[in-house]
Amino acid sequence: MSTPTQNQSNVQPTRNDSPRRAVLVALGLLVAAAIPPLALVEGFKLLQRQLGYGGDLAITYIGGGLIASLAVGLLGVAYHRFHPVTVHAPRWLPTVRETGWILGGMVLSIAAAILIGIGGQLVGAVQPTNFITAAAAERPVLVYGLALFAVLFILAPIEEYFYRGIVQGRLRERMGPVPAIGIVSVGFALGHVPSYWIGGSDLLSLGVLVALVNIAAASVILGAIYERTENLVVVILVHGLVNAIGIGLALVAALGA
Repeated sequence: MSTPTQNQSNVQPTRNDSPRRAVLVALGLLVAAAIPPLALVEGFKLLQRQLGYGGDLAITYIGGGLIASLAVGLLGVAYHRFHPVTVHAPRWLPTVRETGWILGGMVLSIAAAILIGIGGQLVGAVQPTNFITAAAAERPVLVYGLALFAVLFILAPIEEYFYRGIVQGRLRERMGPVPAIGIVSVGFALGHVPSYWIGGSDLLSLGVLVALVNIAAASVILGAIYERTENLVVVILVHGLVNAIGIGLALVAALGA
């Protein structure tokens, strides 16, 4: 999916619009970005079974995961047509100042992940298994290799367009950036719950809670950078590069095992 261009028009809320309505719409979008994609993955599993590839979670991740991600992107595009939201993407190449934000965002995201991980260890949280980890258990080179490409060119652009561009933009219209970032960050974290469900983790475990706190913290950083730079490309790069580093390290660890 290509990165959206900036909507140059100043989007004016309708007369019957309100903060409450904006929140309800945002919640609806966040739920629609979590539950239906999970259903698509489960449906892909059924198709696999019919084709004789049941139980191969690597194929589920590659095929079902791609379909689910594209569905989130299409949801954002569909809503954008229904209710135009200002999505800031004024340029593809970051300026020197924006490059600083990219590097700073990466450092902050990694530092937050390390600190939250240490906190999780101190309280005895066990690292949970998510979709990609479970899928890579038997074929790490295939899964992590494709994931490196996907996170940079598919997942990060789609997720940032939907969560930061559409949902955060919609909330910002009526509530300002701070509440918008907070609501989106909670929704962004909860939107990753299906990944741990598919991975076979206990959703009520302390490990999943710590993982979701980590995701929410990363979302706060991304949301704040988006508001400061007003360039979706910047947060796409932060998101994609941080995830790519994590996937790359997992691949190296798997190869060395």
